[in-house]
Order: sequence, then C-alpha cells, then structure tokens
Amino acid sequence: MKKINIFMSALLAMAFTACTENFDPEVGPQSNLPESPLAASDVTMTASAGSINIESLIESGDPITIGTASVREGAMPANTVLSATVDFSNDANFEKMITLPATIEEGVVTVSANDLQDEYFNNITRNPKTVNLYMRTTLYTVTNGASQAIIGKPGENYYAEQSVSFTPLFKVQISPAYYVIGAAGGWSADGARTQKFEHSDADVYDDPVFSIIVDAGGDDCWFAIGDDTALDAVNAGDWTQLLGTKGESEDLNGTMDFRYNLGGDHSFHVQNAKKIRITLDMMEYSYTIEPVNIAESYYLIGGPGDWSADAAWTMQFNHSNKDVFEDPVFTYTFAGNGGDMWFAFGDGEAIEAVANGDWTKLFGTKGESTDLSGNFDNRYNLDGDHSFCVDGKAKYYRLTVNMAQRSYEITELSFDPYIYFIGATDGWANAEQKLALTDESGIYTGYIYCADPNGWGNEFKFQKVPGDWGTEVNTGHMTSGITGDAEDGGGNFRVTGGEGVYFFTLDMANGSFNAMRVQNMNLVGDFNGWNAGDDAQQMTWDAENYCFVITGAGVNENGWKFTTNNSWDVNLGGTTDNLVANGDNLGVVGTTIKLYPTRKGSDNIYCTVE
Repeated sequence: MKKINIFMSALLAMAFTACTENFDPEVGPQSNLPESPLAASDVTMTASAGSINIESLIESGDPITIGTASVREGAMPANTVLSATVDFSNDANFEKMITLPATIEEGVVTVSANDLQDEYFNNITRNPKTVNLYMRTTLYTVTNGASQAIIGKPGENYYAEQSVSFTPLFKVQISPAYYVIGAAGGWSADGARTQKFEHSDADVYDDPVFSIIVDAGGDDCWFAIGDDTALDAVNAGDWTQLLGTKGESEDLNGTMDFRYNLGGDHSFHVQNAKKIRITLDMMEYSYTIEPVNIAESYYLIGGPGDWSADAAWTMQFNHSNKDVFEDPVFTYTFAGNGGDMWFAFGDGEAIEAVANGDWTKLFGTKGESTDLSGNFDNRYNLDGDHSFCVDGKAKYYRLTVNMAQRSYEITELSFDPYIYFIGATDGWANAEQKLALTDESGIYTGYIYCADPNGWGNEFKFQKVPGDWGTEVNTGHMTSGITGDAEDGGGNFRVTGGEGVYFFTLDMANGSFNAMRVQNMNLVGDFNGWNAGDDAQQMTWDAENYCFVITGAGVNENGWKFTTNNSWDVNLGGTTDNLVANGDNLGVVGTTIKLYPTRKGSDNIYCTVE
C-alpha cells in the first residue's frame, strides 16, 4: 500500500487561528498521534454525491467537495477545531492509494483539484480513462493550534466512505501497440504488423516505453511509426496519421508528432546499420535510435582467470550455431572459488584493446556490481569500470548476456546427479531412463532408447524430478543450440534418426543438446586386436529388455570394452556393475554379454556376462 506524505513534520507547532487549515503536502502525519478526546460517535460526516471532472474543476478554480462534517452539540473540547485527510484509490481495497490534506470551512470538507490531479498521475496511474474513485476520510482534532489527535483508532475509523466517477485531466494519448512501417518490413500495413514494438505487461500509462530491434539492411533505412489506427488509415490511403520526427530525419534522438501536424512525412532515416534498436517514450512522444552491433564472439576477463588479454582469449562465451542477430544470446559458465570474484567481458576488439592498455571498451554493469541481473554498457559510457562481482560461494555461475538488449543475468548453478527422460517412448507416462551428471559444470550424458509406438512423433523432454512437470527442461532452455541427430520439435526435443538408441549430451549450464544415433555397439579387446570397428562383434538391441545382446562372444581376461559406432570416441569400461566413459578394461570372461546402457531401473550403466 502506498501513501503519499502530506503533513509538515512541524505540524504540532502550527498555530490554528481558524477552522480553515492548509497543510504542506510533502511530509506525512505522525504515526504515533494520540487518540482524540472527541469520540468517534460524536462526529457525523455526510458524503457528497456526484462525479469529479478534474478539467472543469481546475478551469473553475473550485475545490473537490468530499462531504460535510458536524460535531454533536457540546461535545467539542474548548479551543479545538477539526482537521482531515482523505485517502483516494482506484480500487476498493486501497492497495495503491494517495492521501491528501483537506480543508474544513463551515463544516464543508474539500481537497485541492490540482493536488489530486498531480498525485493521482504520479502515484496511482497515468491512464486518463474515467474510473470509479474510492475515497475515505480520516478526522483529527487540533487543540490550541498545536496539539493534534486522531478521532478513533488509526486505520479503523473512516468517515464518508464513498466512490464516485472520476475523470482525470491527461492530454497524452497512448495506444496499446505501435509498429514500424518501412525498414525491412516495407511500406505496407501488413509488413508493419510484423514489426511490432515490445512492451511490458503494465498499463501503457504506467509504463509508456516501447522498444523494438529491426533489420536496417546496412545501407539506407527509412521508416515511420504508427498504431493500429494509423495502419488502418494507410490501408485506406491516408498516411497522415503516422508519426514522424519533429527534427531532422537523421536525428537519432528527438521528439515525434503526427504527420498531419508536421506538414510532411518527416520519416526517420538511418544509414550504415545492420540492425537498429528503437525506443519510444510515449508519455513524452520521444524516441531514441541506436545501431545494434553484435560481434561473432565475446570473452570473459577476470573471474576464474586473471585480468590479462591472454587469459581472456581462453574464456570464450558459448553461442548457438545461429546468426548472432537471429540469436543474440551468449553464455559463459565458470566455477566459484569461495571468495569474491570480479570480472568484465568484451568482444575481440575490446580484448585486443586491453592488451594495448585500453580498458574502456570492456562491458560493465549499469547497476551495482553485485546485481545478478540488469543492463550493461561499455566502460567508456560509464563513470568507472563497473565490473561484475559474485561472492564465489556457488559451485558454478552462468553469465548470460543478450547483446541486442544489452541485458545480463547471472545464475548460481547446482546440478542434481541425474536428469530424467520422458517422451513418446513410454507414452509420456514414465520418466525411467536417465542421463547422469558426468561433469560438475552441468554436463549430463547417457544412452537413451527413443521410439514412437503410438505414432505421436519421436519426441521427448527431460525432468529434473521424475514425474514433476514443474522441473521440466525443454528446447526453450537450449539457448546455445541443438545439434547432431536431433532438432527442436516446438518445445519438445525430436530425434531425426528414427527408432533406436542415441547417445545424448545435455549441457545444462550453457543450454545445449547433442544427440548421436548409435548405429552399432561393438565388443573390442585383446581377443580381436582391439579393433573398434570389428563388424563380427556387433551387438543386437533388445527393445523389450532395454539392452544390447551378443552371444558367442570371444572375450578373454586380457581385457575388453564396449565401443560405439566403430569409434573410440564413446567407449565404456570399468566394472560390470558400473560402466563409465573411458573406463578401465574389463576382465570378466563369458560368451553371452548383455549391456544395459539406459540406466532404466539402475543408477549405473551395467552389463552381465555369462
């Protein structure tokens, strides 16, 4: 609940010489006021019916009449007068409200129309629509011009509680949506609707800022701005309702107006920019245009490394395989060290500048160094280095930067030992197969059997907790891309190699996923000269029991392992009850070998030898 302060701190020292009192609207009433000797039942206040039209009241100079207050005859203490404050809100619960001082003259309680206009605008909403305005009055007594006391208990005794129709005086018109017409979208209304400005979920009068990044083509880019009404007018051949600059077309900052007021099109013009960011403040009808330049690579400096250019070159951010303008998000994950860690980042040009003694091209936070999210800018635009800082207590940190929005987020990372596969294979009902955390930086790997017995599409997701969709991991989390034998199925992962076993690598820290179709699983060892591509040693997949099987195996005690796709890149060894990547050679001898790679029903990959 917000309450605007309205009394001077020196109120108790004021001299009351009449029943008309005017108070400074900057400092609030004291919270420890005593209870008045005048009982709440001794006061009667009648609300004034009607509506409030601020424009007409300001033009006439009249105050807003709240109601009429009277005191039971003989109840008023000597040398005592009434004073009042009035709460206003646009909701009945007064969750967001302002409090204004009232004037009482001959029992009539009034407040200033100008005060209500200003405080409503600044502290409740800037929306000019007519609303029900809720009002409640608190009464006080003032004795000998100095001693103030509240009538009744604070927050409990309100007088003349009422609601009236209220029309504020705001001349600014803000539409719910704006569009760029021109630029890459062309000069048609249909093209403009593909270039819609972004906006928060707030009321446009509370948040009048709109922004968009558009393709400027790298050469001459001309455009105007309009709302839905303006675009409908364009379809009818009327271009005058679009917004243009009040200055020169090449101005990157300025104010706008409608073409019908400007006497021409006054379109905006930007040259030599591949992308531009346009930001509008529709309360001021102002604009800012910024060329958006995104490098192919970015590097961390400081943090887990030192502050040298040589160290920075080894700490390159991860990025998807998309064009950087299509995907402007970069990530870097690093380990904590238990103490404060300071760092910055920059592109290749910035790191080269550091090598030459120039640190101003690095990026720093526009907020506090310890802020875990916010916006950043080049140091040469900031009043210092503005390096980022984390306390180093987390095991890992992920720094995510959006180079188009120039925003960042730092996430403390902790990873569970397993992540669970759920999808079409098991009818989206069971999360039994799982990947294991094989690198503390957040990399999960493992073999998963993917099938589509119901014809729903060979798709799947992951869950951090089996059966809990609140812990879902989907393709939207893969900010650095999906590669190999998999693709984005519109939120679900989808394998592209058909039914079979796949080797998955899921990087939860950097948001990437890779799938490799297992074309064959082989035995390799001393018995066949360690030939990883020996077709005679291929195993057969048993889909019912989720295992690879080979009979008549010739392994011997001199050592053997499992290899995938005729290559040593992915191989399994260790012990029969716990097979791991690149593990030790096995020495168990038998002729029938079954490999259970999917961790279904077990925390480990294991095999049986008979």
